[in-house]
Parts: sequence; structure tokens; C-alpha cells
Amino acid sequence: NWLGSPFSRCYPECTAHSECPGNKPACLYQKCVNPCDGVCGVNANCELKGITPVCSCPRHMTGNPFVSCRPFEPEDLCRPNPCGQDAICTPGHDNTGKERPVCTCPTGYTGNALVSCRRGECLSDSECPDNKACIDFYCQNPCTGKECASNARCEARRHIAVCTCLDGTRGDAVIGCNQIVSNSRNGRLNYGRYGYNKK
Repeated sequence: NWLGSPFSRCYPECTAHSECPGNKPACLYQKCVNPCDGVCGVNANCELKGITPVCSCPRHMTGNPFVSCRPFEPEDLCRPNPCGQDAICTPGHDNTGKERPVCTCPTGYTGNALVSCRRGECLSDSECPDNKACIDFYCQNPCTGKECASNARCEARRHIAVCTCLDGTRGDAVIGCNQIVSNSRNGRLNYGRYGYNKK
């Protein structure tokens, strides 16, 4: 690998990087070489940073650039799983249409899927006391946020919200409960507090 004539003088191809041509910019062991030759894997790109080879997979390809690069597949967004503990990763898109991983907690789990998912308190009503319902995987009062009619109350029974008219009223406890008409001692019928009467 030496240059020159064995009869007059032999000398190395190079003693410094500056003595090498652009297509073989590195002087290694007194020979000009391209540091990218044979360093990167199949289909990988090699770029020199100074004389240091940097291997990478081309755009729209993935893999180990020192072994092999292959066409990108949507499932690659989730390998390895970028989501939080116990979260599920599925290939998806962002608002611009760009492919990205989508992290969600599995059914029965709650939490921030980017950080951690944990099992909820319940999966079904049967895991809750009778006066609670499984709502968003937690045992909660089913009357919370339930609107019953005026003169009605909400009671939790067997995991559901039940509206009932208050004592002394009747009707549809969701639409409206009216005061029950009763006989007074003087023979008149009283219609609640409105004072309608009849002899």
C-alpha cells in the first residue's frame, strides 16, 4: 500500500487527512479511505461528520442502520411502545394528518395514557354496593347529576337512579309530582296549597 518505486523511494499514500481526495477524505494507517465504506447496514445512509461516519435510515424507512433499513409501516410507531405503563399504543394521525402513535388506557383502566394507566374501581355494577353504579370505572352515586321533577327525590336502588314523588304528592317523578287532593273536615276537597275547593 505504499507508493513510489522500490528502486528509488517508497512513501505512504498519506500522512494527514488533508492529503486525501474528497471521495476518500480520511487518512487511516497511511492510506486514503472513505470511512463510510462497509460501515452501515443494507439500505442505510452514511454521512460523514468530519471523518466520522454517521449511519441512519432514509426518510420513510426504519430499522437498525448498522444492520438493515426497511420501509416504514404504521405499526412501527408503536415499536417500542412509547405510551405509559399499562397503556395501549395504536397507529394514528395528528390534526395535520401526520402519522403518530395514539395512547389509550384499556377498558376498565383510567389515568393519563402517556404516563400510566391503572385499573378502575369497577368494570360493572355488580362490583359496587347496591346504592352505587359503575360509572367511568368508579363506584358512584347514580343520582349525581340526575334531574328528578320538583316535589320528587332521587334514590339509588340496585345500581340505578330512581325518581319518586315525595310523600303527599303523585305523578311522574321525572316530569312533575302534584299534591294529592284530600277531603277536609268541613266536607270540602282541597287541592293542595292552591285553595281550590268543592262542596
